[in-house]
Amino acid sequence: MSRKVFILGAGGFAREVFDVYIDAGREGDVLGFLEENCKNEGALVNGKPIGDISRLKQSSATDRPLLIGAIGSTKRRRLLEELEKEGYEFDTIIHPSAAYSRWVRIGKGSIVTAGVIMTCQVEIGKHVILNLGVHVGHDVKIGNYTTINPGAEVMGHVTLGDEVYVGVNATIIDRITVGNGAIIAAGAVVIEDIPDMALAAGVPAKIKKIYKTPEEKPL
Repeated sequence: MSRKVFILGAGGFAREVFDVYIDAGREGDVLGFLEENCKNEGALVNGKPIGDISRLKQSSATDRPLLIGAIGSTKRRRLLEELEKEGYEFDTIIHPSAAYSRWVRIGKGSIVTAGVIMTCQVEIGKHVILNLGVHVGHDVKIGNYTTINPGAEVMGHVTLGDEVYVGVNATIIDRITVGNGAIIAAGAVVIEDIPDMALAAGVPAKIKKIYKTPEEKPL
């Protein structure tokens, strides 16, 4: 029997993740949506209730539900690390339409949505989001808390660090390394390595800014 799950977040992406559970035949496993400082306690979203994350404290340590961090920003890391330290476990959900090799490894808490294609020897970290129609080539490594948005293309032998944010329809060509905390703007074509905490945009992509702290980043 599958364990019950709370979806963390209640915005558009959280609703999309609920659809992934529905399409995977697990609608009944989802207990509802949880938010920090929830202002709509008890309201229904697509038939499931929203509650404050403090509700988790009502569950016993032996009967805790799984969690999934359906928050599009890489800033979800703070919340998820806090919950991990408290002993909560995380689900991994993969849309049944996703196509991937048996040699793909996917970390806990990661979300793979409809139309994603991954080839062989792909390593996905924990709490990674692969959004609609993302394509990932062979021998790619994707770090923890990274978000890849719809239509992005990641070619072979690419390494993405932790907390990378890849925008809609961006392309990262073969044998590129993108550093921790970097942001690749929508539509960018990355043809050279991107350092940590950099914002890269354009065709070909150029570095527009280096962020000094994670708090400076918009995503």
